[in-house]
Amino acid sequence: MNRKIRRYIDIMLTGLGIALIFTAVLLGGSLEIQIQMPMALFGVLLMEAGVWGLSQKLFPSDRRFSRLRSEGDYMLDLIRELNAAAIGKDKGVEDAKRFQATLEKMHDSVVHMSELAAMEDGMKIPIRDNQQIISGD
Repeated sequence: MNRKIRRYIDIMLTGLGIALIFTAVLLGGSLEIQIQMPMALFGVLLMEAGVWGLSQKLFPSDRRFSRLRSEGDYMLDLIRELNAAAIGKDKGVEDAKRFQATLEKMHDSVVHMSELAAMEDGMKIPIRDNQQIISGD
């Protein structure tokens, strides 16, 4: 299912929940408490379902390359770490060891991304052995 559709479902759930809560409150004078309270509670649950993004958990993702996506997220973390190490190095708070170590991790991550490119979910991950790639079991 498309991400936009899931997002609209979440927004609609939140709006429907808010509308149900307002309805329970505004009609409080004409509704009995046995109807008003469950109605408001159901509205809160709908609203929370939209806020928590439950449609993304209920409807499967259309992503096929999630391992590459995870490695990309890891690379973003490394970029933040590299920046922090560079700032620490420039301020004289720490030496260049952390910066170099992070840079090496980034190089390894790029190599790993090249291995994961075009590899769909469910495919076997290649195992690296002495710079040769052997398919994993």
